[in-house]
Amino acid sequence: MSTPRRRLILPVEVFNREFDAKVLLACFAAERGFSVIVGSKREIHLKMDTLPQSIYLAINLSDRNIIVDSLLTKLGHRIAGGDEEGIVYSSPEVYIKEKLGAEVFKKPEIFLAWGPEYRHIWENHSDYQGAPIHITGNPRIDLLRPELRLFWEAQTQKLRKQYGQFILINSNYDRINNHRPGKGEDQQILKAAKADPSSVSAEDLALATYHRDLFQSFQAMASTIAQSFPDHTIVIRPHPSESKASWEEATADCANVQVVFEGNIVPWLLAAQVVIHNSCTTGLESYVLGTPVIAYRPLTSDQFDRPLPNSLSQQAFTLDELQTLVGISVKGGYEPDPSVSATQQTLIQQYIAFLEGPFASEKIVEVLEQFDNSLNDQPAMNMRAYLSGKTQAVWRRIKRQYNASFHMGNNNRQERHQYLRHIFPDIELTDVESRVENFQKILNRFQNLQTRRVTKGIFEVTASR
Repeated sequence: MSTPRRRLILPVEVFNREFDAKVLLACFAAERGFSVIVGSKREIHLKMDTLPQSIYLAINLSDRNIIVDSLLTKLGHRIAGGDEEGIVYSSPEVYIKEKLGAEVFKKPEIFLAWGPEYRHIWENHSDYQGAPIHITGNPRIDLLRPELRLFWEAQTQKLRKQYGQFILINSNYDRINNHRPGKGEDQQILKAAKADPSSVSAEDLALATYHRDLFQSFQAMASTIAQSFPDHTIVIRPHPSESKASWEEATADCANVQVVFEGNIVPWLLAAQVVIHNSCTTGLESYVLGTPVIAYRPLTSDQFDRPLPNSLSQQAFTLDELQTLVGISVKGGYEPDPSVSATQQTLIQQYIAFLEGPFASEKIVEVLEQFDNSLNDQPAMNMRAYLSGKTQAVWRRIKRQYNASFHMGNNNRQERHQYLRHIFPDIELTDVESRVENFQKILNRFQNLQTRRVTKGIFEVTASR
């Protein structure tokens, strides 16, 4: 009798953020004998009862996932805990408050951490129950390493040809500038405080006010930089959940500004002459790629700023300082300070593992292999729990499909559909195949892999037997 094939599910929440990295991880896993499901998190969750029992690599550890994680467990899937959203934060206390749910944190049987700092936080969380925590890095970092830069070459050259010499301003103000009016957390807090100041906490109001003021400072900065560097295109790349309209209004008088959100961020960072951000993951990514990067900090807060990406960047606290640093960078004159670089290298190693040596993807697969082997000694699945989970999953799918088709008004339905396509667009099998083929050529491996479409937004990567 043949040995059952190992199975792995890799959900993707934000296509442009995660999909390329998850396909890379799927290639490494399939090479080691896993049958890998990769695709839209939403579609995977809707159809979880139709998928074979697998190791499910969680995207985050927030309690908003408790229903899904509970159903996955009842259906016989095994959860490996990870966090795509938690790479930068203002403090461990805020990270725990915003990202770690008390109930969801109990679900994973193993954890996969970006680096030592995350293992430390998770181990000291009050709801941690002793599941093994492995430092594995993340496949998104693999795609920043020199060995895989060629993966981005065609996209990088296309952007340079399309936009010429450009300055990239990256925005992460979805809490205050959400594409759905009134839906951002900070928007709601400010609105509630205006109606009844006692209805919100002082800390939440302070954070919302800080984000609002930073956002307004960034809008003014974008116009100033556009006017100061008229021979350069200024590309503003909003967060996936941000409104483009607010940025377009703020820079309407600047002919050299374009507000664009498309594709993975990496080729944009490689093509840009300099990147401007504040407390954003792009600061970390630009640092790893070697792209000149500036944290513009017209306001500062020890409580709310995110130190990691800011510390890995040049820092400008005034518009004059920013203009000076941008001018040096676009002329090719930026030279890292060796003493600062040494400090930055020590810092990033606390947060990110496998920046060199074996790929993070290889370490993840190694850990998952060990976990899969340990499951052979586990007791048989609880059939009553499985049938209960199956029933709940089916009704959940029917209810969601009904609500999407009939319960929402036409405007809300259209807005919801546009947002979902924005987060994870309709893709074809060729979109997966082209990425697999690219990895095959660059790394000279994965030659025996095959892909197939399972259903809408869900694909399988396996190795031929």
